[in-house]
Amino acid sequence: MSDILDGLRRRLDRDLAEMGRLVDDTAPQALEAAGVILTAVLNGQRVLSCGARERSDLAHYFARLMTGQLEHPRPGLPVMALSEYPGGKEPFVRAIRALGAQHDVLFAVSCNAVDGVLPALRAAHERDMQVVLLSAGSEDVIAPHLESQDRLICIATEHRGLAYEAQVRCLHILVDLVDRQLLGLTD
Repeated sequence: MSDILDGLRRRLDRDLAEMGRLVDDTAPQALEAAGVILTAVLNGQRVLSCGARERSDLAHYFARLMTGQLEHPRPGLPVMALSEYPGGKEPFVRAIRALGAQHDVLFAVSCNAVDGVLPALRAAHERDMQVVLLSAGSEDVIAPHLESQDRLICIATEHRGLAYEAQVRCLHILVDLVDRQLLGLTD
């Protein structure tokens, strides 16, 4: 039993070290993304949030944190989670075309590059919306699908479980950065 626990501790130590590296690597990207989101809501725009398949829960969680709060009391912000259109071949496209407006932001979450959110990205670009994409995978694969005003937060790890955990942490960081800038917090 001791060998199993020792192995678990070593794995946890490795995972925590990699999580720290991932957070450090994505911090500048998260700060830029938070700025995009905050600018949009301060200008009366909305943020539409969607997640590909197993990341839809993160898109909904992000919307709940933004309309509610994470750690700092503040008014709810205009962030809405989208659900996939049942049986649709292009997830989220109908909702984006119905609800999205010029200068709104699409916040999209994907577990691998743009898989599952590419139609949503295209629909957002059709509406002159800015995109913030939180994804795992290679920036080289993702970049051709984004426009110059879009922002990418790319979790660069091969470990699926760790990528998910890093994306959750990144959501918390994004909300905290928006709150800090909105409320003028410095601590």
